[in-house]
Amino acid sequence: MPEIEMLPEDLQQFVNYELASGHFRTMRELLLEGIRLLQRERDDAVKGIQAGLDDIQAGRFQPLEGAFADLRRELGVPTQ
Repeated sequence: MPEIEMLPEDLQQFVNYELASGHFRTMRELLLEGIRLLQRERDDAVKGIQAGLDDIQAGRFQPLEGAFADLRRELGVPTQ
């Protein structure tokens, strides 16, 4: 297995396992998949933030105190 000097030991072991298991044929495939996952995660975060901003602009929100009160009620947490 190729040693990846720039990675901590635990990540080196994970990479070696992924390559040995056949999940990825090459280091390049593994790296591309990791980068794609990171990009997808960031894209999803941006979409979620934008959806929240759109909701606020459309008036679909409630004050924080009300949201906390709803959560306490749903979770059965008594108020102070």
